[in-house]
Amino acid sequence: MTRRRSERKLLLRDRIGIITACVVAVAIVGVAAVTWLVTRQNLRDQLDQTLLDKPIPAVSLMNKAADRPTSLDVASLICKPPAQQQPLQQFLEGIQVLRADGSTCAPDGVDKVTTTLTDHAVTTQTVRNGETWSGVPVRVALRPVGNGDVIAISRALAPIDDVLTTLGSVLIVMCLVGACTAGAAGLLLARRALAPMRQLTTTAEHIARTEDLDTSVEVAGGDEIGRLGSAFSAMTTALRDSRRRQQELVTNAAHELSTPLTSLRTNVDLLVRSEHTRRAIPAGTRATILDRIQAQTAEFGTLVAELVELARDNHDLAHDDVAITTVIERAVHRATSRAPDHIFDLDIHADTVHWATVGDAAALETAVLNLLDNAVKFSPPHSTIAVRTGTHWLTITDQGPGIPQEHRQHVFDRFWRAPAARALPGSGLGLAIVANTITAHGGTVQFVDPPPGWGACVRIDLPPRP
Repeated sequence: MTRRRSERKLLLRDRIGIITACVVAVAIVGVAAVTWLVTRQNLRDQLDQTLLDKPIPAVSLMNKAADRPTSLDVASLICKPPAQQQPLQQFLEGIQVLRADGSTCAPDGVDKVTTTLTDHAVTTQTVRNGETWSGVPVRVALRPVGNGDVIAISRALAPIDDVLTTLGSVLIVMCLVGACTAGAAGLLLARRALAPMRQLTTTAEHIARTEDLDTSVEVAGGDEIGRLGSAFSAMTTALRDSRRRQQELVTNAAHELSTPLTSLRTNVDLLVRSEHTRRAIPAGTRATILDRIQAQTAEFGTLVAELVELARDNHDLAHDDVAITTVIERAVHRATSRAPDHIFDLDIHADTVHWATVGDAAALETAVLNLLDNAVKFSPPHSTIAVRTGTHWLTITDQGPGIPQEHRQHVFDRFWRAPAARALPGSGLGLAIVANTITAHGGTVQFVDPPPGWGACVRIDLPPRP
């Protein structure tokens, strides 16, 4: 448990520094090991070549005397050099003769190398590791001569081992220094590289603690951390806008709900007071009050339904293949049933017969129906409402008074109603629901200039299915 807690507390910059140090240490150790092995092999090769190429005057002297009778042989020249061959003494250190009969001889004072019968019978030059009778590790070169004897030349490995030991110590120190330097450099670089991350973390903690979405996130650069900072800033902006819209929705909803609720309460209070005081309300007045209660209840229910629809998360929308022409036809059919005193002129262009998109068919149908209902509300009875389609677009044009240019940028705002429309029934949420649905499907909706002689014209553009 303690180990897990310590691992959790290890900061990212510390992990980067440790990982950097470990990687560099492994690399340095690898290079050092290769360097040590290559140096060791080169020193061994040089020693072997020296042992194999070292001239032996005794052998040369024997070869010169091979064409005339002489009592000299290699063993006598090396092991018991005559007085006239005193210069040979400088070549006799670490040398011995292995006779074919298995015996060995060496100059006086030479520490002989331990040999085997195989060494006495070699026919080609060879080099191997060995050990003297006193236990000194040596490198031995076996060089056969023409008379069947083998000359063994040895040299101690201590000088090479000393060099390798010194080299190993130097390499170990270099590994430690390199690892420590790499770790320190890794920590420094990580600290500098993660400075924006620390700033972002501090900002995120501040926002989580204070819920202050107005706090700015300033992370410059186009790298991953910069992109993360930009994404975080965009997220806080979206959350801030969402909170603002939510607060506006709650405030406006409370205001809009208070009007029908107050009127409904007033009418209900009249009926309750009449019942309590035993003072009968005239039948005509009572019927009027009940009709008002019914209308206000219906208005109240419609407003609540619109609020629920507007507050619905767009992520809950379906993602099905939707034939837009079918959606339009169904919406026009429903609008015709609702407003039989209006003429709906539907003209689907041939280019849009196969117009399809990905989304929620029911939500799109409701959006088109809301636009048709809005056209019915602002156009006189028995007037024509024209529905036209084109390449990925739809227009609905009525014969009402139209929408002034200065009001077009506000008509899709929540609870907004033109001054001339405030006396009419409605909450001002229908067009906001339309804009919300169309935007969620990647499209646009806007009021455009109508054809001459017409009132308002609204246009929807929806992208086709990919």
